[in-house]
This record gives sequence, structure tokens and C-alpha cells, in this order.
Amino acid sequence: MSGTTTFRNYFRTLVLIVLTLAVAFVGWYPIPFFIYGPGDAVNLNTAIVVPKKTPPSGALFLTDIKLWPGRPAFYAIAKMFPGYEIVPREQLVPKNVTDKQLNVQLVDAMTESQLNAQVVAERAAGLPVKVSIAYIVRGTKQNSPGARCFKSGDAIVAVDGKRFGADEDLVRMASSHPPGTRFALTVERGTKSIAVACSTYMYQKKARFGILIQAQTRAFRLPVPITYKLPDINGSSAGLMFALQIYRTLTGADITRGRNIAGTGVLAADGSVSPIAGTREKIEAAIRAHAAVFLVPADNYSEVAGTKGIEVIPVHSFSEALRALTAKR
Repeated sequence: MSGTTTFRNYFRTLVLIVLTLAVAFVGWYPIPFFIYGPGDAVNLNTAIVVPKKTPPSGALFLTDIKLWPGRPAFYAIAKMFPGYEIVPREQLVPKNVTDKQLNVQLVDAMTESQLNAQVVAERAAGLPVKVSIAYIVRGTKQNSPGARCFKSGDAIVAVDGKRFGADEDLVRMASSHPPGTRFALTVERGTKSIAVACSTYMYQKKARFGILIQAQTRAFRLPVPITYKLPDINGSSAGLMFALQIYRTLTGADITRGRNIAGTGVLAADGSVSPIAGTREKIEAAIRAHAAVFLVPADNYSEVAGTKGIEVIPVHSFSEALRALTAKR
């Protein structure tokens, strides 16, 4: 009798261990994907504070996505329910970037997007703004020229001895020359400043170094201090909407015409707008916020073109977004 009881207890323990391992696998085992989920639309009338200024009528909304790491449980949910998107991890980050490192980068990117928005908006409002840019290397593509030239954490601060200003961009500079072009770059590595000669190569039909970079605004002077009161949102894709909100609040310009305007776009200090991730999820957030217009980077337009119930406007820059919103219709 005692033997039977012992066997039952052993079997129960074994089942419990197996179930625990199964739950741990489903919940925590990493797989090479990201899961995009439906996000939120945040009203910037309350999220951005400009001293002694009140925004004009209408509202601008940033749009967000929910981002989950690749785990079997999240993957299964995305497969079963509409509104979720499964994206290969390698499309977004190099293989050597961990989830923890990515979280740090997303926080840094949000800070950078806020600063760039102030630079662009205050300059557009006619205020005196000075700025210089560095490009932080966050990762490299395997077997690329950049993998041989740079290390993670390097800060690229100049080309041909000239520092980057707000009107210059390392990616556009590289792609404006044929693949194989060799550049003389100044790099800050730790406490040292070193000279690095690096060539580009053909990547996705464009000349690239093969590095993942994050623009970092260094020396700057901004006439108006801006305060952000945001929920737990990270990343760089709100920069365009931040800048539009700051600009209209500073100037009193009626760019919404009383409408709800939503949008997304990574904003550089020179005012250019770069593509983002999760476009489909973000336009759904815009529709739920009853937005009449959705501003989207031109490179993402094909993903949401023709969406019913909202006007989709592709833009390449902050100034183009302004013109689109204020054009007579």
C-alpha cells in the first residue's frame, strides 16, 4: 500500500515538474520574432506643455503599438487573434542586440525624439536654435564593412573633419554616393578620438555601412523649455507629431482646422521623416481616436494606403506635413 502511495506521489511530482517546465517554455523561451499588438493614441494637448502657451483648437495624437518579445505564448496569441503582427526579429535589430539592450535603446530613442522635435519646431517657429549631432553605433550587420570598422558604442562625430549639423544625416550621406565609396570618419571610442576610414556596400539596393545607428543631439541651444507628460511609451516614432504640436502651440497656427489629426514618423534634427514599425497597428489606434487624418512616413504609405474611414497622407519631412495640413481643400 505504501509503495502505491509512493508511486502516486512520485507521479504527481513528475507531472508538476513537466507542467512547470512547459509553462516556463511557453512563457519565457525566446524565439526570433517580435509581436506587434494594437496600441494607443495619445492626445498631445495634455502630453506636451509649452510655457505660457495654449494649443489652438483641434487635437494632435501620437500613435503607439504594443511590442512584445518573441515568446511562444505571445506568438500563439498573435496567430489566433486579429490585430496582431508577427515580425522577424532580424528585420529590426542585429542578432547581437539583446532584449535588455533594445529596451535601453528605445528609452534613449524617445529622449532623442523629444529633443529633435524641439529643435525642428522651434527653428520652424523662427527661434534661434543651434545643434550638433553624433551617431551612436548600436550594432553591426555581419560581414559588412561597418562590422570591420566600428564597435558597439562608438560615436561617429564627423566626416572629413566636419562635424554633423542638424541639416546633415549620416545615412543620406552614405546613400548619396555609390557603394564602395570610402569615407574618412572621426569616431569617439571610449575616451579616445580616432580616425576611421570605412567604405559602404550594397544593402537592400542602397549604399550602407552595415551599422545600426542612433542619432544623438549633442551641443544644442533651445530658447523654449518643453515639458513632456507621457504614459509609458518608448521609441522614436512620435517625433513628427511632437514637433507639429510644439510648433502649433508656439505659433498659434491653426494646422488642424478643428480636427483630430493622428500620425507617426521618426524625426531627424534636420526635419526629415524616416519610416517606422507597426504602421497597421498605429492607424487602427488613429481610427479609434476618431482622427480624420493620419500622417505616415512616405516609405510606410503602401502599408496603409486605401484604409477606409481616414485620410492617409504620406510625408517625407516636417515641412511637408505642415504644407499638407494647411493646404486649401
